[in-house]
This record gives sequence, structure tokens and C-alpha cells, in this order.
Amino acid sequence: MSLNFNILKQLSQDLSLLYVEDDKILRDKTSYIFYNLFKQVDTATDGLDGLNLYQDYYKKNDVFYDIVVTDIQMPLLDGISLSKEIFKLHKEQKIIVVSAYNDKEYLIDLINLGVEGFMHKPLSSQELLEILHKVCNSFKNDNIVVLSEGFKYNITKSILLFNSTKIELSVMELKLLHLLIKNPTQSFSAVEIFNHLYYEKPDKEFSNDSIKSLVKRLRKKTPQDFISNTQELGYSINL
Repeated sequence: MSLNFNILKQLSQDLSLLYVEDDKILRDKTSYIFYNLFKQVDTATDGLDGLNLYQDYYKKNDVFYDIVVTDIQMPLLDGISLSKEIFKLHKEQKIIVVSAYNDKEYLIDLINLGVEGFMHKPLSSQELLEILHKVCNSFKNDNIVVLSEGFKYNITKSILLFNSTKIELSVMELKLLHLLIKNPTQSFSAVEIFNHLYYEKPDKEFSNDSIKSLVKRLRKKTPQDFISNTQELGYSINL
């Protein structure tokens, strides 16, 4: 187990984790293991507390937690509802669910949602290490897009790097960059970009100037000539 733990720590030491569990004894016991593995660990006492922490972490860091571990049966907001809300915010979030054996009826719903894996109560150290190793190891295969001039974009984590240093982006800059990189062969008009950025605000009035300003700010943080624009086609990227 010592060898497995050390191997796992090599994979997990740069990752962040949110642990949501209403059982204090189990939460304290398992958190101790997490604290020895991960760079950042936050704990929540119920599903609603977990959702608030998840949203606050993104607001403060402009990135989501790498991993979320949550119980199913919790007050205020159960693990299934929490997972659904998290996937609305970040559809590629890696979520591990902790379930009692009488929770099996929920597992199909969670699999269909896209949950990464399951652990059963009572938790065994070996099972915990194995599922964490599987999930942490998947980060080695993050979809990294090499832009140019030392710039790289981590699609999984939504992080722009320059020579391994994170470039700070606003929420809208990040959304625009992600849209362009995920669709490298397409061009987008200002209207299409606006609708993508503000799809949750259908009543918001279109502003061409705001899109131009956003593109200008993003250009200052990305390689020269990375974002191109033509009157006929719109905005696109040059990889």
C-alpha cells in the first residue's frame, strides 16, 4: 500500500479536490488521506454547502476543482442533485460518488450523468487508492493544445499557459478562447459569439463593441496573430 500511495501522490499532488460528506466521523477520517495527497482540499457538510463551495472556488480561481467526491444521501441537496448542478456548470467535471449498498438504485442515473466512478461504504483504503489512481491518472492525458510561442491551452482544465505559467483570464475571455479552440476550423460572427457567451441571458441586448473589446483584450494575452478576423467570415484562430 505504501508504494501505491506514493505513486498516487505523484499524480495527485498538483490537483484540487472537493469532498462532500455529511457524516463528520467519515469526513474527518477520509479528509486526512486527501490532505496528504492533494494540493488543495476543501470539505462540505452537505450538498448545498458543496455547491456553494464549488461555485466560490471557481469565482476565486477561474478554474473548477479537478475532482469532486460526494456522498449520495445528504440533507438539503443529495449527491445526485449536486452532481446534476455541477455538470450544468462544468460538463467535464470528474465526480466520484460514495454510496451505501442500498443506494444501488441510483447508480444507473449517476452513470448516465457521466460520473467518473464509485466507492462503497464502508470505505476501504485499497478501494479509495484504486479509484483515485484511476481518476488522477486520467489527467495525464489532458487534451493539451499547443498554440505557439510557448503558449498551451489545457482544454480539460480550461487553463491557458505560457511557459508553464498560468495566464489569468476573465470568465468571458476564457469562454471565448474555449469556443475558438474547440472549433479551430470554424469562424464565428460577433453575433454568434455574443449568443454563446450570454446564452443564459436571452434578454441581453447585443453589442458589437463589447465583442470587439473582448477580442482585443484576449489578443493581448495570446500569441501574436492567433485570433484573426475577416468581415465576411468573422473571428477564427490560427494554430
